[in-house]
Amino acid sequence: MSVLENSESPQVNLVHEFGQAFEKRDPDLLATLLHKDYRHITLPRSIARPEEAREEWLQHIGGFLSLWTESGWTIHSLIETPGKVVVHVTTWAKTTLGVDLNRESIFIVHIATDEDGSLKIKALEDFTDSKTYLDFVKAVAAAKAGREHSASYAA
Repeated sequence: MSVLENSESPQVNLVHEFGQAFEKRDPDLLATLLHKDYRHITLPRSIARPEEAREEWLQHIGGFLSLWTESGWTIHSLIETPGKVVVHVTTWAKTTLGVDLNRESIFIVHIATDEDGSLKIKALEDFTDSKTYLDFVKAVAAAKAGREHSASYAA
């Protein structure tokens, strides 16, 4: 994340804080960075992930964050314009299920001023590596099912 550290841009600093919240696996910290009208859009649409409002996405991502033991991202490039930061990243996470994530994405981060005057992330369009994303989601579901199956035998 050193590319973002010590930036003089408030928008880039906000994206840096967003990445730090992921690395800390802290959904409460993530929530403080999101606009009240936040929406999360996962693309391409072919992976059939519905657009999520702020609370839906926080619940969804909180479930994944609770499984992660380590995480981080590598920034390949960043473009900033007024109200937007576009970041090409590789994100990775290790999980308690033994299913690891390593995916490439382009985030289009839409930034707006919230009611309190602070900059917040109003929307995030996540153009993800669809094969890696779908493989990860399926592997997590299978690992959870296997864990539940094993637990039912132990009972």
